Amino acid sequence: MNFKQKHSTLPIAKACLLAFGLLVVQGAYAQKKQKPNIVLVLVDDLGFSDIGPFGATEIETPNLDKLAAGGLKLKEFYNNSICAPTRASLLTGQYQHKAGVGFFNNNLGLAAYQGFLNRESLTLAEVLKSGGYTTLMAGKWHVGDDRNQWPNQRGFDHFFGFIGGASNYYEIGEKGTETVPLVKDNEPYFLEPGKYLTEEITNNALGFLDDQQKAKKPFFLYLAYNAPHWPLQALPADIAKYKGKYKLGWDSLRVQRYRNAIKKGLIGSDQKIAAHDDQVKPWNKLTYDEQEYWQTRQEVYAAMIDHVDQGVGRLLAKLKELKQDENTLIIFISDNGAQGGNGTRPYTQRTTGPVGTAGSYETQNSNWSQTGNSPLRNYKGAPYEGGISAPFI
Repeated sequence: MNFKQKHSTLPIAKACLLAFGLLVVQGAYAQKKQKPNIVLVLVDDLGFSDIGPFGATEIETPNLDKLAAGGLKLKEFYNNSICAPTRASLLTGQYQHKAGVGFFNNNLGLAAYQGFLNRESLTLAEVLKSGGYTTLMAGKWHVGDDRNQWPNQRGFDHFFGFIGGASNYYEIGEKGTETVPLVKDNEPYFLEPGKYLTEEITNNALGFLDDQQKAKKPFFLYLAYNAPHWPLQALPADIAKYKGKYKLGWDSLRVQRYRNAIKKGLIGSDQKIAAHDDQVKPWNKLTYDEQEYWQTRQEVYAAMIDHVDQGVGRLLAKLKELKQDENTLIIFISDNGAQGGNGTRPYTQRTTGPVGTAGSYETQNSNWSQTGNSPLRNYKGAPYEGGISAPFI
């Protein structure tokens, strides 16, 4: 569906209720018009200005640019600042505590913090399925670890992905070596060596779309990419596209993105950029070797976003091939702002290879994430704008 490009504001709970409102509206016209397909694309730990339509003009996101140019961009869309609670609200239209996922997917002994969706909170998939939709999901779940809490048990006809909060992108599913098991319709799934998770998520989503055409029903696709969540791993060809693009450093780039956001009408010209994080060393104080190292990390991060955009392009092409492109509502959002910190978390000790490779468990740190969330303050996990504001197309 095409909309005249404009900007608006919407917090996450109201956005979820809007989704249900759309269902009511389409139901009222069901006798006269074909029900619309719905695609919800959710990315992980993407900062407010980390894609082209919101300021990152140095990252190639032509497909997201296309969606934004022909659709609606929200200037103030708010999430719940961390992964699982945001997903709980998106899937149920409720505040995260009401749905049972007030924190992560671990049980803290209270109903609001049990770490999985309660049965009183119907999921979008359960509601849409009762309305005649085929319900599909590919990617990250993170709202219930036990088998009876998995996607297929919460309304999805088909699911491919992983259940927990994160996964590496290479070397997943080799018997005896996988760090995060993959699942396809409740059964273990093993990737061929060398396959890249972001691409496999797209492959399975498109396969589900092909298969569901036989049912001749409208579909709901929840496409929940892991990228650009840690670890920093990307395909060599994608990384090569960004070689040398980050020589200007994080201080200059965050100001550039701030100015881009003003030009795009996302913020007012009177809004100031957030104060420089005093925990982040100024770029011009780094040594040459340090600058080279940090450039490489951001090149990998950009490549991860680039590959998500490629997946969105393949999705658009598939919808056109299936003649569903004019009857599909597509929503693109991030579950929280870019991740802060200094990258010394326990999982970085797994690192056995250079950043970007299968052996990398490096994370995005405050230095580049300050740029990713520009012009906003702070990071994922904090109730500041940098933590709770996300792109919405």
